[in-house]
Amino acid sequence: MIKAIAPDMDGTFLNSQSTYDQARFWTVYAELKRRGIAFIVASGNPVYQLQKTFAPVKDKLVYVAENGVELVEGGQDIFVGQIAPAAVTGIVAEIAPIKGSRIILSGRHQAYALGKLPAAFRTIAERHYPGVKEVASLAEVVAPIVKIMLDVPGELTQPLMDQINHDYVGELTAVSSGYGNLDLIVAGMDKAAGLKHYLAHHQLEPAELMAFGDGQNDLTMLQLAGESYAMANGIDAVKQAAKYQTRSNDENGVLVAIEKMLAQN
Repeated sequence: MIKAIAPDMDGTFLNSQSTYDQARFWTVYAELKRRGIAFIVASGNPVYQLQKTFAPVKDKLVYVAENGVELVEGGQDIFVGQIAPAAVTGIVAEIAPIKGSRIILSGRHQAYALGKLPAAFRTIAERHYPGVKEVASLAEVVAPIVKIMLDVPGELTQPLMDQINHDYVGELTAVSSGYGNLDLIVAGMDKAAGLKHYLAHHQLEPAELMAFGDGQNDLTMLQLAGESYAMANGIDAVKQAAKYQTRSNDENGVLVAIEKMLAQN
């Protein structure tokens, strides 16, 4: 029996306008709560950004955020990882000289952009990192860094991902965030790892977990979950990894599948 449901957000739970059918969700959420089924927000975004999406119950949900580096439940930090300072310094030294590149260092409560952000990119960055602070150098970054986001020229995305995964093996894992950008997270800390922390904390089994995703950074949690769903708009690798497929994010695919599960149980 399903005891926890973990949908990815962008491209999965949220539609193309980065919104969702709130009336429908609150009806579903009320039933999940009545049955004691946890709703876990699984995303590459930080907790403080995700809480804005679910403001009425922001401190009642579970968050597996920053691609699994943060596990927050009931407003309390259960687990928060950290990138080694030497790795942060190394990545900045390698990426900063690349023309057209942008670096955002994400801390638990604040994100930092190295250098001045163009207005258009800042608008995009604010969607994922509200209040991102521009800094001239690493010396101004005082908080531990839990994730690094890289925006680089499209033709360099794959080569850089391969290079980082080779050069920082055991330290960092680079994954595509689905926007042509790269998310760098602590090696071994992905969405599946965050969900494993949650399952262990509540003495649950993967078979009791339902998960939804559309992109590369969802693969491990889909492989973990007893019931895994690929979105119709998901990449081929996700569709191959998931056991089932549901409608697209613009067709309320997540809510449709949850409603079906609730009706059958």
